[in-house]
Amino acid sequence: MPSFGRTGLLLLLSLVIFSGIGFLWLPSYDMVEDKIEAAMKKWSPPTGLVKPPASCTCPAKSYDLAGSIPTANREDIQKRRAEEYKKHQARTSSILNTLLFAPSNSPLQYPIQGFTVRPLVPTLIPGLALHGVQRSSYKVSLQVTKGVLSLGNQSEAQSVEGGGKKLLILEKLSLAELNKLLAKVTYTIPVYHIHTGDLVHFSFELHEAVFPIAIRQPTVPVLFDMGTNISDQVTVTTKTFMRYKELKVLIRSLRQFYKDVVLIVADDSFILEKITEENVLQYIMPGGQGWFAGRTLAVSQVTTKYFLWVDDDFLFTEKTKIEDLVEVMEATPELDVVGGSVSGNQFYFSIAYEEGDGVAGGCMDRKSDIKFQSLPNYPQCSIVNGVVNFFLARTDAVNRVRFDPKLKRVAHSEFFMDGLGQLMVASCGHVSIGHQPRGANAQYNQFRHPGKGDVQYKLQLHYYKNHLQCLHYG
Repeated sequence: MPSFGRTGLLLLLSLVIFSGIGFLWLPSYDMVEDKIEAAMKKWSPPTGLVKPPASCTCPAKSYDLAGSIPTANREDIQKRRAEEYKKHQARTSSILNTLLFAPSNSPLQYPIQGFTVRPLVPTLIPGLALHGVQRSSYKVSLQVTKGVLSLGNQSEAQSVEGGGKKLLILEKLSLAELNKLLAKVTYTIPVYHIHTGDLVHFSFELHEAVFPIAIRQPTVPVLFDMGTNISDQVTVTTKTFMRYKELKVLIRSLRQFYKDVVLIVADDSFILEKITEENVLQYIMPGGQGWFAGRTLAVSQVTTKYFLWVDDDFLFTEKTKIEDLVEVMEATPELDVVGGSVSGNQFYFSIAYEEGDGVAGGCMDRKSDIKFQSLPNYPQCSIVNGVVNFFLARTDAVNRVRFDPKLKRVAHSEFFMDGLGQLMVASCGHVSIGHQPRGANAQYNQFRHPGKGDVQYKLQLHYYKNHLQCLHYG
């Protein structure tokens, strides 16, 4: 049904022409009020697309993640997974994601973006007005779902449905007087919520507009004192397991260039050796807790704005300029992680992800050596989705994603997969670190290389935790 004003509706509903005697009868406004209200209830402009989510297509040679689940347990696991995904959707979805359409030729004025209220605080709705129409009287309505609509002077407004809490109807003979009332309309969310939203339906005759209200509890800033030295800005972190020889070489190389920077070591070796170096904090873990558990522990103890992740067999060189990575991060506040290269290997990748239909799960394709645009003013740096094991990161951003402790040996890309859409990542080729020669270490090697069970477990974890149906490495 097309959108037209009250005049057009009067003609359609009630224009009666007696051509035989040339008699024209136009009923009064009040006589067709009921018909107008009925028409308004039957039709409203679209506020969203009724379109089911589409299933995704797995790239060729993808891992079939459902196939990694044992047949005997598959049905039960799929049921639990579906229930957990529904809870995830309920927690992360928002009414503010509703697709809204601006009506054409509408006399209604209203805020379309940026109107934010605090929970429990009455807030004037800015910019409400009616323009460009001439009537003997003017009547508008505003309706919300979660909040309360109020007017500065309640005696001037007619309210319905519980004293005007959800629905507010304003009527005046003068357009100017109506707009004065609209300028006094306030919105309040009567329950405490830190991050939600509401939609306001604003109507005049057959014109309806819908606009969003963001409901936000302002967050408290958590700032880091950058000080004046690199040691005030960056903590170096590593995880070690049965490789004290390599760890000591790493420490010596670090001290050659950065004498005062703190090094945090997460250590889950079965046979422990105490590290007594100055500015080295060794955190002892139960033996064999694993790669990601150690990374999470190390980062959790960082007190500086940034941390630099290195492996315990890396080697600081004259090209390991931490300051250069800090410069990139400080110049690009939206960045969370910036990687370098290891012995000239600037490993990075992109992640293509489709959510799928919500039943079978999503499709993910990790593509090596694929980057997006270059960083402004830093042509040697490009936006990517994941980087090598040598990177500088914002401590608070990484702690929000964390390294999943369930992943003990087969893990690196998984952190960036979990952080997709949360972490802004870049790779820079102008900062590098060396790698120590690989030596014989029988004790370490017997735990280093994963077995088939480790790979199978990781695929099962992707299936359930990440709600994926397939995963491709390209």
